[in-house]
Amino acid sequence: MTLAYALVARPQLSLFDHVLGEPKRSFVPPLGPEDHSWAATPLPAAAFAEDEQTCLANGIYFEARGEKKEGQAAVAQVILNRVRNPAYPETICGVVYQNQSWKNRCQFSFACDGIKDRITDRRAYATAELIGHQVTNGEIWLSSVGSATNYHATYVSPRWAQAMKRVDKIGRHIFYRTINGGWD
Repeated sequence: MTLAYALVARPQLSLFDHVLGEPKRSFVPPLGPEDHSWAATPLPAAAFAEDEQTCLANGIYFEARGEKKEGQAAVAQVILNRVRNPAYPETICGVVYQNQSWKNRCQFSFACDGIKDRITDRRAYATAELIGHQVTNGEIWLSSVGSATNYHATYVSPRWAQAMKRVDKIGRHIFYRTINGGWD
């Protein structure tokens, strides 16, 4: 039996790259037939920064900490989809805290419900951080959620849901994608 190994071509790194390390390459999600083209936009380099990852972990923790890993990853994917979508802020923190000054009318309820956001379960928060990193790096991609930019809890019925395409239900959340790239 003969084994052969193919050499993998690696790009030449500059002297700065050797000192600073290889630059991060942003994950580009695979698009399903109904996903929007903007979903294939790489995340900005700033998305990997510690403060941005903290905002993502906060979003996961406060919106979905009681969910299994898949449910938490789906919420993270929606947040990152919004960063990719030109209709939303260009940063994770901008997305998570969009309209936070609008009492009970912001994008993510924990950000504007008037309740002080306190992390009381360190283990759940560490899980949220890990899942956030995994989704950002493309280690987790839920094709069933795809380019969804919205979700809501199963126990509410927001008006906006009628104008969107339901794509999946994971745990206690229902996920939606806009129709033809916008609202129907």
